[in-house]
Amino acid sequence: MTQAEEQIQADEVVVRLLGRREHSALELKQKLRQRGFSNAVIEQALAKAQEHGWQSDQRYTEIWLRQALLGGNGWLKIKAQAATKGIDEELLQSTLAKENPDWRELCYERLCKKFGEQPPQTPKERDKIMRHLLNRGFRFDEIKAALAMQSDAFAD
Repeated sequence: MTQAEEQIQADEVVVRLLGRREHSALELKQKLRQRGFSNAVIEQALAKAQEHGWQSDQRYTEIWLRQALLGGNGWLKIKAQAATKGIDEELLQSTLAKENPDWRELCYERLCKKFGEQPPQTPKERDKIMRHLLNRGFRFDEIKAALAMQSDAFAD
């Protein structure tokens, strides 16, 4: 296969992948590499996709961040996952500033969705809730605030 034919194939793969959902540049590179394309062909296919506006890390980050927030994830988990997706931390921070999430409120929503409105009755239940929220990427102060909000809401 000539390089021109390989380039056409790579371009088609990129368009097909982006037709399904947004991808970061890193994700596209990985998927093209898995399909056996050379680095030169991959770079050229990505440059073409970005030039035509088909691929944008900015757009991908906005969509991905919104989904992560709706999924009930805290800042620590979002930050860790973003790195694996190839999202630049500066881009993540600027996108996050636009979204301006209330981490305590998100933590409270996740708490109620997973464990209901009733506060934990035993230290063991409380520990289970805290472990879950810590695993979801929330900070300890956010978890304490969410538990307090849950107690206050239940007392009313």
